[in-house]
Amino acid sequence: MKKIFFTTFIMCLFILCQKPVFSSELAERHDIFTPAFQLVWQDFKELIATKKVNFKGIDPKVVKVLNSNKFSINDISDDSYYKVAAPKSLTLKAKIQREIFEKFSETSKVLDNIDWESKGRNDYILYSLFKKDVEFPSEFDVLGDASFNGSKEKYKFFGFKDNANRFKQQVKPLFYAYTWDYAVSLETKSGDRIILYRTDSKSNVYDLYAQLDKKTNKNLCLGDSDELIVPFISLNSQIEYNEIVNKKINGTKYIIAKAIDDIQFNMDNKGAKLRNESIIEAVEMSMPIPGRGTKYDFSKPFVLYMIEKDKSLPYFAIRINNPEFLVK
Repeated sequence: MKKIFFTTFIMCLFILCQKPVFSSELAERHDIFTPAFQLVWQDFKELIATKKVNFKGIDPKVVKVLNSNKFSINDISDDSYYKVAAPKSLTLKAKIQREIFEKFSETSKVLDNIDWESKGRNDYILYSLFKKDVEFPSEFDVLGDASFNGSKEKYKFFGFKDNANRFKQQVKPLFYAYTWDYAVSLETKSGDRIILYRTDSKSNVYDLYAQLDKKTNKNLCLGDSDELIVPFISLNSQIEYNEIVNKKINGTKYIIAKAIDDIQFNMDNKGAKLRNESIIEAVEMSMPIPGRGTKYDFSKPFVLYMIEKDKSLPYFAIRINNPEFLVK
């Protein structure tokens, strides 16, 4: 029976470096996994000497997902990443800029998001850059434009619709259970694999990946009349995880002042390219020192409320993020 391996869940799982590195649409953190952010998260856990990061009250979903993953530098090659964890300083910024250019010929997209001039005694920067380009042994065919999941707009696709024998060495079916439940592995020149898993499941990407081993049929081969239809993918996004910023972390004096994840991913009929840069700014909180005045400085973004006497709710509120509403 003719099978069509159709990835209608854009990049639900993709694997670069023989170990799982996931991504998906950016609506929820549990739909995406990025190597650089996981590396800085691991370094942050080492900084605060804990196996898991737990916030006061209910942990944001992003924290539960990050804590549950065991990804580390052991899962990637030395030439694919750069990372550093050190006290915040302008010297550190210059060091990062110099070393990522020397290793990857890259300039940073996230370093300027940090206020490097302001520095507490024990403020830390946890930074990582991951870069990986992979090529398919043979270029896939560029197919006609088509809709995605019933969309009105048409998008570019690649793969093959005839003569599957041409790609038997670089397309490995993993399993085919139903017309909505199957997976294939695309081999690359470097030995990295890109796994495409068609599913409507709402489970997070970690749980879905765990299912693959159980479902994989090692005897399954690409049939002569099989087809492969995969969308071109171009993702360029920078995420600031504000849900974990400025919140008390149990058992530590540190808080996260900034958490940024910059992601570029492109896949076409020739191969895939991933550039992922992440940074966490960790700030140590301290109690006011007796005899010194506490500085309540509103020369940076703040929110203003107005509340009537003896009332519990404000009748006016405004967030001041920039000088637009200030008087010269």
